[in-house]
Amino acid sequence: MGKRSIMISLLIGVLMSGMFVFSCTSIPEIQVLYRLPAPSMGLQGKSVVLKIIDKRADKEFLRPGARRQFKYFSGNLSFAVAKYNEAGFKIGPFDPIAVIKEGFKRRLENDGIRIVSEPAEGVPELQIILEEFSLDFVARQWVATMRYEAKLLKDSRVLANQSISGKAERFKILRRKGADTALGDIFTDTLNRLDLVKLFHDAHLLNP
Repeated sequence: MGKRSIMISLLIGVLMSGMFVFSCTSIPEIQVLYRLPAPSMGLQGKSVVLKIIDKRADKEFLRPGARRQFKYFSGNLSFAVAKYNEAGFKIGPFDPIAVIKEGFKRRLENDGIRIVSEPAEGVPELQIILEEFSLDFVARQWVATMRYEAKLLKDSRVLANQSISGKAERFKILRRKGADTALGDIFTDTLNRLDLVKLFHDAHLLNP
């Protein structure tokens, strides 16, 4: 074998090795698509301070089974939002808590509620107390779980609250597609089940 053939063989080997390393170390992206409900007109003009409180017993988003499937997970989720009956659009990668905050922000704004950054006189505070938000892979199924409590407070006094929880399971298909679907479904379901009109009504913050 001549020198040229040896050099070509070595070059091909280097290129193939590089491709192998790249494919092994590429960071998988987990996607969350939040589908907003139809807008409600009952809360137009209301304002709240939005506060997310992380009370998860286990701060790890990926449970052991999912962690084995996503060995190089960056820690961020690719978050997209779809308005009612419209296609989704990507907002950006966020860590799980930021995804929760962005999702609730979109939900409130969808119902005409203005979010203020600082406490103000007469403006209630909406606390979202996150108790669980995770993804696992068990018995060939993706399992997404979410649980939180929503509290509406005024002058540090709890006026009304709701507890929401849910679980979505999807079989593993086409690499991560089942994981994306399970996460999008549970995120959409649990955020949209929060009855904001009832929350304000129970807090006596709606005009009769």
